[in-house]
Amino acid sequence: MPHLLLNSAKTITRKPKFWRLGTLLLAGVALSQLAHAAITDGTEQPASSYPIPPVADQVDFAANTISYDELNQDVIAEGDVEIMQDEKIVRAQKVVYHLQTEKVEALGDVILLDKTGDIHFADQVELEKQFSNGYIKKLRSVLADGSRITAEEGERIDGTKIVMKKATYTPCEPCKADPSKPPTWQLKADKVTHDKEDHSITYNDATLEVMGVPVAWTPYFSHPDGTIKQKSGVLPPKFSLNSQLGFGVSSSYYWAIDPSQDATIGARVFTSVAPQIFGEYRKRFDRAMIKFNGSSTYSDRKYSIGEETYISDEEYRGHLFGEGLWDVNDKWRAGFKSQITTDDQYLREYDVTNEDVLENEIYAERFEGRNYFVTRALAFQDIRTSERSADQPNIFPEFEASFLGSPDNFLGGRWSADISGLSLVRKGNGQDMGRLSMDLGWQRRDIASFGLVNTFNINARSDYYNISDRNESLGAGDATATRLYPVLHDVLSFPVEKQFESSQLVIEPTASLTLSTNSKNDTGIPNEDSQDVQIDALNIFNANRFPGLDRTEDRSHVTYGIRTGIYEFNGDSLETFLGQSFRFENEDNPFPDGSGLSDQKSDVVGQIVARYKEMFTLNYGFQLASSNLQSERHELDGKVDFGQLTLSGTYLYARALEGTDLNTSREQIYGSAGYKLDDEWTLKTSARYDFSAEDEGLRYAGMGLDYEGQCVSIYTAARRKFTFEDTGDNSTEVTVSLGLKNLGSFGDDR
Repeated sequence: MPHLLLNSAKTITRKPKFWRLGTLLLAGVALSQLAHAAITDGTEQPASSYPIPPVADQVDFAANTISYDELNQDVIAEGDVEIMQDEKIVRAQKVVYHLQTEKVEALGDVILLDKTGDIHFADQVELEKQFSNGYIKKLRSVLADGSRITAEEGERIDGTKIVMKKATYTPCEPCKADPSKPPTWQLKADKVTHDKEDHSITYNDATLEVMGVPVAWTPYFSHPDGTIKQKSGVLPPKFSLNSQLGFGVSSSYYWAIDPSQDATIGARVFTSVAPQIFGEYRKRFDRAMIKFNGSSTYSDRKYSIGEETYISDEEYRGHLFGEGLWDVNDKWRAGFKSQITTDDQYLREYDVTNEDVLENEIYAERFEGRNYFVTRALAFQDIRTSERSADQPNIFPEFEASFLGSPDNFLGGRWSADISGLSLVRKGNGQDMGRLSMDLGWQRRDIASFGLVNTFNINARSDYYNISDRNESLGAGDATATRLYPVLHDVLSFPVEKQFESSQLVIEPTASLTLSTNSKNDTGIPNEDSQDVQIDALNIFNANRFPGLDRTEDRSHVTYGIRTGIYEFNGDSLETFLGQSFRFENEDNPFPDGSGLSDQKSDVVGQIVARYKEMFTLNYGFQLASSNLQSERHELDGKVDFGQLTLSGTYLYARALEGTDLNTSREQIYGSAGYKLDDEWTLKTSARYDFSAEDEGLRYAGMGLDYEGQCVSIYTAARRKFTFEDTGDNSTEVTVSLGLKNLGSFGDDR
C-alpha cells in the first residue's frame, strides 16, 4: 500500500489561547507512537512499503527511510519525516521510537501544523511514559490570529501540567521593515505553568515590555486557562480620577461558588473621600434567575435648602439594586426589580447610574395566544435634586388584561377587550386614587381595488374612580367619579407610487374622523398619568392623543396629513410628513397650553427623515403654531460621515407645558465630532449647551484621544459636567483605558 503524504493541514479558524500551545505540540508529536505498527523486520526499507492498518484513528506517515535497531529496539524514521492524524501534521528530519521505554524523540526542524491553523517549531521534542511526560526545546509558535510564543524549553509532567521556561508572548505582528525590532508589547516570564487539573495558568517573574522597555513587573500572576466557564480569582485593578472623589483604585475578587452562581466583592479607595465597598451576587436556577448588586461608604454629602447649600455630617451611604425572573411555565412568568439608595446624590456622585427616578416592582405575567395579563406592585424613589423632584406615589396593586380576537372572525374584523385597574397611594398626607377601566373595541380594515385603504375602529371605555384626600383644585374630601367614553375612529389613506429607473416615489394622503361624546374630563377626576402630552408626527392620527387613561380626548375632530417618500434602490431615501388636526367644537378643550392641541386648530407637525449612503442621516421633527407658524418645538438628530471627519448632533427646542413641572421653555444642543488623524489615532470632542433663559450655559464638555493599533488600544477622555453642587454630578473626570489584545483591558473604573 502506498504511503499517504500530506502537503498541508486543514485550517479551522478560531481564537486560540497561547498557553495551550505547549500541549498541542507535545500531543501532536505523540502520534508517531503508532509508526512501529508498520515494522515487520529489522531491515531498512522505504517507508512506502509498510502497510497501514485501516483503523479509525490510524496514523499516516512518510519518510525517506525507516529502520529497526534490533539491539536497542528502536524504530528510526529519517529524511523528511511526516506524520499525520486527525488533521494534525508533524514534520521532522528524524523520529526515533524507543520500544523498551516507549519514548519518542523528534529531532531537527520539528514542525507541528495544527488543525486550528497554529504552527509550532522546535529543535527537539521528547515524549515518554505513555506520552504523559515530555520535553521540548526551543519552542517557537505562530498562532492563527498572528500571535507569537517562544520558550527556551518546556516540560510536560504526568499529562496534567506543562511548564515553560524563559517564555514570551505577543499578539503584535513583527515590523516588516525591521523584523529584529522589538514588538509593540510583549509579556515575558521566567516560568509559565499550565495546570490542567486546576484549570489555571500562572506566571512567575513576569514583565510587560513596551517597545522593548519594561514598564510593569509582577512576581506572580494567575488566570483561568479558558477550558472552564468560571474560576475564582482576583480581577484586574481599575483606576479613576474625579475632581470630587480624587484618584481612585478599584480591586475586586471573583468567587465562582458553583456553575450556577457567583459573587464579586471589592473596594474602591480614593484620595479625597472614604473608601467604598461593593459587591454583586448572581444565581441561575432551572427556570429562574436573581441578581443583586450594592455598595456602601461612610462620608458627608451636600444638600440644599432654598438657595443655600450645606454639607451634612458623615453618614452611611450606599445603594442596593436587584432583579429576578421566574419562568413558572410556558404561560406564566414572574419577576421583581429593586432600586434603593440612601440619598439623592449618591448614585451620580459615585457614577452608579444617572437615573432620575428609581423603580421598585414585583409582577406576574401570563401569555396565551393573543391574550395577555399582568399584575404588579410599584414603588418609586425620586432622586432629582432640582425643583422637579416630587413625592412619587406607590402603586399597589395594578393589573392589566388584554384580549384580542382573530382577524376577520367577527363581522369581517377583529374584536378586542382591555380591562385594567390600580390603587395609587401616597406617603403621608396626599391624594390617593383607585381606578377601574374597561375598553371594548372592534376594528376592520378594507383595501379597495383602486388602492384606497380604510381602517374603521369603534371603542367604548368606562372608568370608575375612587379618590381620597383630594387636592384642593379638585375639591376637598373623598369622592367617586364615573365616565363613559365611546369613540368612533375611521382612517382613510390613498397611497400612490411611481416607479423610476433607479427609485420609487410614494405619496400617501391620509385623513381620519373621530367622533365622541363629552366625557367630562373636568368633573373631579385627577390627572396622574396624562400630564406630559404633546402632538407629533407619530401620534397625530390617534383617536386619543393623551398618553394615559386619566384624560380623554372627547367630542369630535378630524385629522389630515400627507406623507411622501423617495426611495432609491441603493438604499438612499427621503421621507416627509405634514399634518394637522381640527376640533369641531372649541368648548371644554382638555389639552393644556404647549401641547399643540389646546386650540381648535392644532399646531402643524411635520417630520423629515433622510439617508444618503453611509455618509448622511437626518431625523427632524417640528411643531409650528397654527395661527402664525411660530416655532413651538423642534427636535433634530443628524450625523455626517466624511470618512476622516465625523460630525453628529442633536437639538431640542420646546415651549413650556402647562400643568407640568416643565414650566419654562427648553432649548439645548449637543454636538460631537471625531477626526481620524491617521488609521490608528482619532481625536474626539463633544459638548452640551443649554440656552434656557434663566440659567444659560455649558452643561457638559469632553474630549479624548484614542489609539487603536494592531495589538493595543488606548482610550483617553477628559470630561467636565456643569451642574449644581448638590447633585453629586458636578465634577471633572479624567479616564484612561489600556487594552492589550487577548489579555484584556486595564484602566477606567467603569
